[in-house]
Amino acid sequence: MRIIRHPRKKKLKDCVVALGTFDGVHRGHQKVIKSAVAYAKKVKAASLAITFDPHPQQLIIPKRGLKLITTLAEREELFCELGIDGVVVIRFSKKHQQLSARAFVKKYLVDKLGVKRVFVGFDYTFGKARKGDVSELKKLGREFGFEVTVIKPVSCQKHVIKSKLIREFVSQGRFSQAIRFLGHSYRLTGKVIKGSGRGKELGFPTANLKVDKNKLIPAQGVYFGLVGKRKCVVNIGARPTFGAGQTVVEVHILNFKKNIRGKNIKVNLLKRLRDEKQFSDVKRLKDQIQRDVNHARLLSV
Repeated sequence: MRIIRHPRKKKLKDCVVALGTFDGVHRGHQKVIKSAVAYAKKVKAASLAITFDPHPQQLIIPKRGLKLITTLAEREELFCELGIDGVVVIRFSKKHQQLSARAFVKKYLVDKLGVKRVFVGFDYTFGKARKGDVSELKKLGREFGFEVTVIKPVSCQKHVIKSKLIREFVSQGRFSQAIRFLGHSYRLTGKVIKGSGRGKELGFPTANLKVDKNKLIPAQGVYFGLVGKRKCVVNIGARPTFGAGQTVVEVHILNFKKNIRGKNIKVNLLKRLRDEKQFSDVKRLKDQIQRDVNHARLLSV
């Protein structure tokens, strides 16, 4: 897969594009991308996913404090897993915010990429003040000579799958619903940094993860996941037993003793085991951690 951050004029002529911000690359997004990939293979063209960084809403509505389900790197990785040939990253700025729907289409889809067909979700909007919608995109397609395919919504548990709803699930600790709507694990990536050493003292050494400041951290609690193929137990919280106060992400990798401080690791969270608890003494905390580890050993992946 190629990452194209500054596409040159018509360097990828007649490509097939999946267009959207795609935060989360959830099951609805996956349908858009897979449809684009399948069509591109059929007509023997290059398939591209277009995404934006930063997320447009972070610039347009900064007071909202939007956190990302997937960082740009995580999105790119998920695109690759879906079989896309390349990713075009448009660096979103105030200048882009002022582009009309027509100007955006002409500059990027027509002049720079010379698209053959564009795939979008049913609710896609674009251009200044988000005035462009799928009807406008089809109209511009007729003007500039490209086809538009609009993908119908994907539903789960009587809800249309949307990134906003998944953010709510993740923040509220409704993790199983978040995973069901995403259609993949919840990823946390970052550098392992020096911690307090408390986990090692308890007999369960942990890797303290420094996560991107824009990443949505799941609700406080204990989670089961994988680092590579190794099972892990992840504590996200403020360590109330020790009165620590600051939220940290601590990863205990089962049957692993290597020093990975300074390394970048990816944690795939799969299941929420329990809420974070405050214990009256260290022994009770150790006993609970042991139960969490035993639980993790029994879980299938």
